[in-house]
Amino acid sequence: MYSSITAGVAGTGFIGPVHVEGLRRLGVRVKGISSATLALAEQARQQLNLEHAYANFEEMLEDDELNVIHLAVPNVLHYPMVKQVLAAGKHVMCEKPLAMTSEQGEELV
Repeated sequence: MYSSITAGVAGTGFIGPVHVEGLRRLGVRVKGISSATLALAEQARQQLNLEHAYANFEEMLEDDELNVIHLAVPNVLHYPMVKQVLAAGKHVMCEKPLAMTSEQGEELV
């Protein structure tokens, strides 16, 4: 049974699938996944039995069904991607660190 939350996961490396599994165990619908390429996202979509592979992160941001996006991407991408998710009006769950500098982290907070 799913909760009323629908999530997307950005990142298909080791931690992305871990987030998918954790969300599922909590009863959260994980609609799809994005990666550096559509081919990687599609491969992960099939392996994880998800509904959708996003062609890119921007496509994921435009999905009105997603309430939250989990970022499981390289650290250097955290700050700009968190900013994009927040600007899109969605919740964000970010792997640590939140940003690369204390100034970036303060801005996000």
